[in-house]
Order: sequence, then structure tokens, then C-alpha cells
Amino acid sequence: MKNIILAIFCAILLVSCGKKHEYNTVDEMVNDAMKTVKMITAEELDALMNGGGEEVYTLIDVRQEIEHYYGFIPGSVNIARGSLEFNIGDETYWEHVGLYMPLKEEKIILYCKKGQRGILAAESLSKLGYTNVYALEGGWKKWELTYPDVFEKDLSKLGGSSSAPASSGGC
Repeated sequence: MKNIILAIFCAILLVSCGKKHEYNTVDEMVNDAMKTVKMITAEELDALMNGGGEEVYTLIDVRQEIEHYYGFIPGSVNIARGSLEFNIGDETYWEHVGLYMPLKEEKIILYCKKGQRGILAAESLSKLGYTNVYALEGGWKKWELTYPDVFEKDLSKLGGSSSAPASSGGC
């Protein structure tokens, strides 16, 4: 009888230990991800971009395509958060955008509108085995405020409209 009770107790313990953490809000999830994600400031990114090309890095905008074309950091490639995990290791995708696929140990810097999607994307890539992943603190908004004249846009991809939709992106 003791063995049966012990076996049941062990089974319950194993099941409860394997339960994944559930979050009440997205902010809780982002705060938890921030514990393991490396961050880079706008100033550090600017220094990297202007460092003479000595360090290899890939800069990825994880916002939606419509957000990206209204303004983006020069040299960035747009891979929306919803397809990042599927495209990051797809050689055909990288050939299509005309870039080399980043190696798992190369520096990858992710940004979004305000930082939250970038943090979650960085955590996701780390779980896929990428070891040198950073999220841009404050995202595009922080970059835009810090370097208001250092950006590119491509409104031709959007039919020429000059104003971004008010509800684009969010975080």
C-alpha cells in the first residue's frame, strides 16, 4: 500500500513540475522574458552601425510590413513577428531578400515599435539555439526619438500613402 501511495505521489509531483507557467497579462510575459534577453540601446546600435563594418550583425524589424515601410532603421530587414521563427533559418527566404542567412552564433538585433515584440522575438530565437540575440531597448520609437534623421522609408510599397494607420502594431 505504501508503494502505491508513493507512486501516486511521485506521479502527481512529476505532472505538477512539468506544468508551464501561465501569464495573466502580456506585460507579465514580457517582464519574464526580459530576465534572459540581452538588450542593446539606440546609442550602442548606432555605434555598431557606424563602426566601419568590423562586426557582423543582422538587424531585423519584427513589426508588420505596413509599419516597416513607413519608417525603419537603415540596413534592417523586415521579418514580421508572426513569421520570424519560420523564416530565420530558411535559406530560400534569405536568398529572396538578398542577404546571407545569419549563423546561430552571429549577432542578431531585433526591434519592433516600442520594444515588447522585440523582446519576445529575442527570447524565441534564443530557444531556437541562436546565442547572440539582442532586443533594441524602446524599439523603433526610441530610435526615432534619439536619431530623428536616421531612417529610411518606402511608401511605394504601400501605394504612396503618407500616414501610418493609427492602430498599427501596438507594442
